[in-house]
Amino acid sequence: MSTLKAINAQVTGSQESPDAIPLTLKPGDVVHVRHAHPDREGYVWAEDGQLSAGWMPLDLVDMNSGTPKAKAEYCSAELTVEPGDTVRLIWEDPAHGACWCEDRHSERGWIRNEHLEFEPKG
Repeated sequence: MSTLKAINAQVTGSQESPDAIPLTLKPGDVVHVRHAHPDREGYVWAEDGQLSAGWMPLDLVDMNSGTPKAKAEYCSAELTVEPGDTVRLIWEDPAHGACWCEDRHSERGWIRNEHLEFEPKG
C-alpha cells in the first residue's frame, strides 16, 4: 500500500498579509476593483462591497458585464511568512505565480512562488 507524502516548502522571502478580512468570492459575485498592485502585474485590490478586501488576479474578474463580477471561486487570504518557515503545499496556481499553503499554526493562504523553495522529491 502506498502512502501520501505531504509536499513541504521552505520560505525564502518575507511576505506580510494585508490587514483586511480576506475577500472570498464565488462565480457571479460583484467585485469592486480599486487599484493595481504596485509590483505584481495583473493583480488588483478588490472589495466585495461589505467588509472583505484583498489582492486578486484581474483575469478572474469579468469586466464585460457592466458590473465587474467574479469568474471563479477565489479567496484572497495570504500568509504572513518569514525566511526559514516551513509550509505545506496544498495547491499550486501556476497561472498566477502563487501556492495555497498551510503554516505550522494550520493557517492557510497564498504565498508567492518567488518566496518558496520546494523540498526535493524522493
